[in-house]
Amino acid sequence: MILIVGATGQLGRATALQLLAQGHAVRVLVRERARAVDLQKAGAEIFIGDLTDARSLELACKGAERVFACAHSMLGRGRYASAQVDHVGHSALLAAARDAKVEHFVYTSVMGARADHPIDFFRSKFEIEAAVRSSGMGYTILRPAAFMEQHVHRLNGQLLLERGFTVIIGAGTKPRNFVAVRDVAPFAVIALAQDDLNGRTLEIGGPDNLSNNEIAAMYAVRARKGRIQHVSVRATKIVASMLRPVHEGLARALDIACVPDHEMRESWDSHQLMGEFPRQLTSVDAFIDQRVAEWRRARRVASR
Repeated sequence: MILIVGATGQLGRATALQLLAQGHAVRVLVRERARAVDLQKAGAEIFIGDLTDARSLELACKGAERVFACAHSMLGRGRYASAQVDHVGHSALLAAARDAKVEHFVYTSVMGARADHPIDFFRSKFEIEAAVRSSGMGYTILRPAAFMEQHVHRLNGQLLLERGFTVIIGAGTKPRNFVAVRDVAPFAVIALAQDDLNGRTLEIGGPDNLSNNEIAAMYAVRARKGRIQHVSVRATKIVASMLRPVHEGLARALDIACVPDHEMRESWDSHQLMGEFPRQLTSVDAFIDQRVAEWRRARRVASR
C-alpha cells in the first residue's frame, strides 16, 4: 500500500493517477472527500485527515509500505500556517510512518532549500530533509524547481491573457528555472514503485532558465497584447509587512519575490539529471504554447 499525503495537489494527483494506472494500491489522505472524487473513481482508497491532526496520520500510515509526502502550506495561515503544516505536521507524519514500520518515505522538498535561507519555508524544508535522512527508513528526497503551472502561468501569464497586463516585482531579470508537474511525477513514481532511488536526493528542473520579463514577453507575443508592469521591491516589502498580521502566507510569497538575487539563485543545469535519466523535459516555450491554445479555445467557446 502506498500512502500519498497531498494527493489533491498537482504533483500528488499526477503521481497517484500514474501509480493507480500501473496497478498499485494507493491510499490518499485528504481533508475533503469531494476534492478526491477522480482519485476514488480511479481506484484510490480515500482517508480523511490532515497534517495538523497527528492521530489521523497514525491511522493513515497503518498498513502502508511506502509514503509520499507532497503537501505544503507555504501560502497558509491560521491552523494551516506553514510552521504547523510544513514543519510540525511533517515531523508528525515522519514519526507516524516510522512507528508504522513504513519501508520507504518519499519527501517533496524544494530546490534551493538550505539551513540559512532567508525564507522560513525553505529552512523548514531543509530541516525536514535532515529528519527524513535520519529516520531509519528508506528514503528519497525530491527537490523540484518552481512549477510552471504556478510560477509561469498562474503568477505571470494568466493575468496577461485574461486582463491584458501582468505585474512583476522588481527588475524581473533574474534567470529562473521552472519544471512542469508532469516531468516531476515520474520520479515520484519510480521512488515509490521501485528501490532504484533509495537514499537519493534529486534536484529536478526544466531545460530553461528564463526571467519573469522573458516569460511575460512570450505570453504577450502569442496573445498579441499585454502590458508588463513593475512594482518596486521597496513598495512590495511595505505591503508584505501590512499583510503579515492577517495573512502570513501571502506576506511570505511577497517576501520571496523581494529576496536579492545573490541570496536566492534559481537557475539550474539539467545536463547531469538528463545524463542519468534521459527523457524529454517540457520547455517553457512548449508549455506556454499549450496554455495560450487553451485560452484561445475557451474564448471561442465563450463567444458562441
